[in-house]
Amino acid sequence: MTADAWAALRRSSLGPGLLMLLVVVVINAVLQDNFFGGASLDSNMATFAPTVLICVAQAIIVLSGELDLSVGAGVSLINCVLASLPPQHVGGSLGVLAIGLAVSLALGFVNGVLVAYVGLPSLVATFATGAIWFGLGLTIMPQPGGVIADSLGDFYAGHVLGVPTPLVFVILAMAIWVVLARHRAGRRIFAVGSNAVASRQAGIPVARIKLMAFVTGWGLVFLSALAISCQTMSGDPRLGQSYTLASVAAVVIGGISLGGGRGSPWGALVGALVLGMVTNVIYFAGIPSSWQEFVKGIVVVIALGFMVLEGRRTA
Repeated sequence: MTADAWAALRRSSLGPGLLMLLVVVVINAVLQDNFFGGASLDSNMATFAPTVLICVAQAIIVLSGELDLSVGAGVSLINCVLASLPPQHVGGSLGVLAIGLAVSLALGFVNGVLVAYVGLPSLVATFATGAIWFGLGLTIMPQPGGVIADSLGDFYAGHVLGVPTPLVFVILAMAIWVVLARHRAGRRIFAVGSNAVASRQAGIPVARIKLMAFVTGWGLVFLSALAISCQTMSGDPRLGQSYTLASVAAVVIGGISLGGGRGSPWGALVGALVLGMVTNVIYFAGIPSSWQEFVKGIVVVIALGFMVLEGRRTA
């Protein structure tokens, strides 16, 4: 790495996250003989994809200056919808997907309206709606069960033009962000997240931009729920409980400011990979799974420490 590249990496908010990723990749390579083998990479990508997708969704919302604590419960609700709908009565698997996507976008729309137009704090509003999404999931499916159509499971386990489908999902999510970031709406998300008052004075429709961030994010939450559902092939109203914390943790590790306006969903991608790799380390090192959340918490604290130090350095 050249001196200029190293200096650029140090200035980037993504630097600490990339350093953490490098460390856990090395540890994984030591613990797993076939870590860089094709089968291992495919398996890891299929496992990490749901987390990556929901973390990128959270990142888009955070960049707009808000936070969504209902994404995990939303994943559970969408999973229950996908597993409970009889394909033969809704137009086949495509009908099931269409209904699942509509539900996801509706959940994001409700959160966006409550935060952007009603004016509720996002922490409180999405904490409350998360309880509602969880209750709806329990109403649809009181106990784990239901069935995901075999065609969806086969699709997720297969390839698209030679590329593993989970990787296609991740590429699609990042492509959506790349397109959005180059559009005026994407630049406005950064502006609103940085300073909503100044943005409003500059004529930017702040409420509409925040609503768009929520709805866009929940489009990716649907992909995450679909990926998880295709792995489990059944429904579970508690399936997504751990994903809310993971999405916030990945945002922090990826150097995205929780105050909004600074960072990139690429950071969330790095953060999600770090969390996935940490889980691998715990498993292959023979550490009891009960330590998993503890270790993840330590990683997040380290990332927060980096952010504080970087903030002091640039102040």
